[in-house]
Amino acid sequence: MVVMAAHDEGGDGMRRIVITGPESSGKTTLTLALAERFRLRYALEYARLYLEKYGPQYDCDLVHEIARGHLLYQQEQVPSTTSLALYDTDLQNYLVWCEVAFSRCEPWLRESAAAEQDHVYLVCTPDLPWEFDPLREARDDRGELFEKHLAAVRETGRDYQVISGNGPERLKLAAEAVMKFS
Repeated sequence: MVVMAAHDEGGDGMRRIVITGPESSGKTTLTLALAERFRLRYALEYARLYLEKYGPQYDCDLVHEIARGHLLYQQEQVPSTTSLALYDTDLQNYLVWCEVAFSRCEPWLRESAAAEQDHVYLVCTPDLPWEFDPLREARDDRGELFEKHLAAVRETGRDYQVISGNGPERLKLAAEAVMKFS
């Protein structure tokens, strides 16, 4: 079920489909598969790229710095003139991360996330098997983190689709949502 919120998109015709959810829920796999299927531009999860390069240690200040880098990275990967594109997470992910890990978040991050009015969401359920990765955390909290991501998306009032299932079933559901959001 796609949840369509009653709000004005601003009329600029730009749309960013954000794949979000807890760790090891297939976000990157879906982003790449959907980008290939629909021939869309995309931006991968910047936090992963950053932490792979500089190491897995972080604090609240660094998460906020990575969030700033995330915005710049998205702008580099997806020009503002692109009408439809995919984002492997957005600033909502950083809001959840900061609240869960540090119980606080800088006001600029909240304001910047609220300004991303052209975003709609595919919220991935944690029904896939956990895949170990040295950057992944909270294996046993994926259900709770899914609920936090879903609540954060609902709070925006933007359109979203919950994505579940395995393999082709999951991709089919996500592809149908992309077509509805296009």
